[in-house]
Amino acid sequence: MASSRQQLDALTGLRFLAAAHVVAYHVYHLVFTGAEAPPALHGLLDSGYVGVSFFFVLSGFILGYNYLERPPDTREARKAFWVARFARIYPVYVLGLAIAAPAYLKGLRDAWAVEPSEALRQAEALVLTPLLLQSWTPWTALVWNGAGWSLAVEAVFYALFPFLAGRMNRLGTRALTVGVVLAYGAALLLPALYMVVDPDRTGGTASAYNSGPWMLALRFNPLARVPEFVLGILAARLFMLRAGAAPRPRPVLLAVVGGGVVAALLGSTSLPFPLLHNGLLAPVFAALILLLARSEGVVARVLASRPLRLLGEASYALYLLHMPLLFAWKSVLKRLGASPTSVWAVAVFCVGTVCTSVLAYERVEKPARGWIRDQWVRRGAGQRDAGLQPRT
Repeated sequence: MASSRQQLDALTGLRFLAAAHVVAYHVYHLVFTGAEAPPALHGLLDSGYVGVSFFFVLSGFILGYNYLERPPDTREARKAFWVARFARIYPVYVLGLAIAAPAYLKGLRDAWAVEPSEALRQAEALVLTPLLLQSWTPWTALVWNGAGWSLAVEAVFYALFPFLAGRMNRLGTRALTVGVVLAYGAALLLPALYMVVDPDRTGGTASAYNSGPWMLALRFNPLARVPEFVLGILAARLFMLRAGAAPRPRPVLLAVVGGGVVAALLGSTSLPFPLLHNGLLAPVFAALILLLARSEGVVARVLASRPLRLLGEASYALYLLHMPLLFAWKSVLKRLGASPTSVWAVAVFCVGTVCTSVLAYERVEKPARGWIRDQWVRRGAGQRDAGLQPRT
């Protein structure tokens, strides 16, 4: 690989901060319902959905970093890539669905009592969600473990990557510049069109908690989010082109880019929600990833420290499990007659969710990933021994 292990460890630590931002966003809206923090803090907490855009860019960068030099361009290589991706995401994804199942089924029952037609629409998630297809229909994207919608989008990214990688691994600096401009323009095209046409008749006030059907489709449809993923791959290609440059601290540039991200989040209520949700900060995220991947400064060392590295490895489980755990915790508190907004209740939830995510990473994610990959390797070895090795 073009960079050292320690450099990418900084990105692992950064993953935890992004996941924690998403968790804070959901706690803010689902626990402190109707309450509003002071303006600056409100902007920071109210913009947690932007973390998903960061993850889309980071996903493209990490896959590009690992595969662009040797893209999976044969049938067997593509199968191995897809198996590795399945092993990476699906075990914890299923765990999240299992924890969220009681709340989802209760919601179906309640919906059936009020409006059977709506319950039937939500019941489509019983088929679509386990197949990672729920984001293709806006009414199923969030109903069964809402955080899982982004995994349905990632599944499309994984399906496309082997075919994108073979074309991007030869791009030079000029072509990369053109590619970044085109990808960024593509990311903002549909949100801008939505704002001009206003098909949901929101009068420009669309938000995560005030979304009509067209806004839901824009937010969740995988094809609308592909440009953010492509920007991450292009950033990885640029990183590889500059592989010979010596890593060094860039405190001023890092402060400018990082400060720009924080300022945008603090002032998120002044930015158009459709644009901010669908990639407005994607190039800034790509720049931040590139800077931290090459940095040996204090910030990179802190992010690469052992505690943050472990939390970063467990951030996928944290992202997928926090919503069903939050609903379960609220149910427990309701039975106890305790307030979910009390300091102790929020603290127990946050600490317990982080600990559960680390446990899920160590006891579910890693063992299941290894088992699935071992089965694939043994299957391939068995085919070779039998003279049935697939053609490439």
